[in-house]
Amino acid sequence: GFEMKKQLAFVETKYQNVHFYEAINTRFRSVASYEKSLSKDGSYESLHPELFRQDKIVFLDGDSQSSLYGEAVYHEGLVHAAMLTHPNPKRVAIIGGGEGATLREVLKHKTVQEVVMIDIDGEFVQLCRKYLPEWSDCSDLVGSTAPSCFDDDRARVYFEDAFQWFIDRFAAGKRHADPEEDFFDVIIMDACDPTNDFVTKLYVDSTFVWSIYNGLSESGVFVAQIGRSSSHTGGIDETQMFKRMFEEVGFESMHIYDEGHSGFYEPWSHLVALKSAASRKLWYRNSAQTEIEIQKRISTTYSGKPALLYFDASVMSSYQLPDKVHEDVYCRLQERRECKAAWEMIKNHTIDVEIINTGHAFNPLYERNILHYEPNEGSIQSRVFVWL
Repeated sequence: GFEMKKQLAFVETKYQNVHFYEAINTRFRSVASYEKSLSKDGSYESLHPELFRQDKIVFLDGDSQSSLYGEAVYHEGLVHAAMLTHPNPKRVAIIGGGEGATLREVLKHKTVQEVVMIDIDGEFVQLCRKYLPEWSDCSDLVGSTAPSCFDDDRARVYFEDAFQWFIDRFAAGKRHADPEEDFFDVIIMDACDPTNDFVTKLYVDSTFVWSIYNGLSESGVFVAQIGRSSSHTGGIDETQMFKRMFEEVGFESMHIYDEGHSGFYEPWSHLVALKSAASRKLWYRNSAQTEIEIQKRISTTYSGKPALLYFDASVMSSYQLPDKVHEDVYCRLQERRECKAAWEMIKNHTIDVEIINTGHAFNPLYERNILHYEPNEGSIQSRVFVWL
């Protein structure tokens, strides 16, 4: 439960009800430790008060949106996997992201020259600047031109309907409607939970998805949080239609990964869509290659502290292999012959890549069950996933 709960603000904007709270979640921290951190008795708590401070939580229409102790995990996981899958991301778009933390993470990349952030609720953004300044703090980031990420010279922030913004500029037949608007290397959708009515049009109208595809450069990468992770007992979730639309418009490779440390009460799923299948080799870098890329691309800090608090090569490795749940949901979507064939082959210690690789852009069965086959031995060498 929560102790010492204090409401910092409640505001009803034009688009949503916003609550900001301070509280201590007694599942992870104690009131006694917090109180001790305020003393000057030389205790560990008093010497490291930042580890015992109250959490900050923002709620939108009653749903927990972000928390101080979980936001770094969530935003680093959302941003950096996609950014590293592009060879040289210079121009990035953010759909939503009103707290400013997604912008903060993008600006950590040295290659970035411009970030366009579009959020419909300008009042919410201003509230976050006031009550959640840590989320958009770029003051310690080498290369940033302002204490607040919103004021960085590389950032352009629009308070508009992001869906319509993309449709007006990049929908089919509108590519030259705004000649000043160039392609994006990475597009990050940090908008509402996909179960929210606000984004239901994503599942019934492909116009926006087409605008995303048209707005990306040839090696472009799109990433979105798509809500609570699927479960073995759950039905076919509505995001299946989302994935199908992305494949139909031309995305050549799609991947789902889960993150369970974001401060929510269950794991959260993310969808990465690659415009070109050639980008798979970057998605599947090994840990050493990923660590080298992180060191090359991520800016340092003036304080000497790590710029990334959570994301590293081992985290990226965990994202590369989809959870078994996604394979099960994929196979339940319809009677897929390749699923039954693959499971039978695995049971018999044989493999036929051509049966499993159906050519679908999203195929967790293929990702999870490609085996390293040793031709000379005629047997399975390893169950470890290898991209062939």
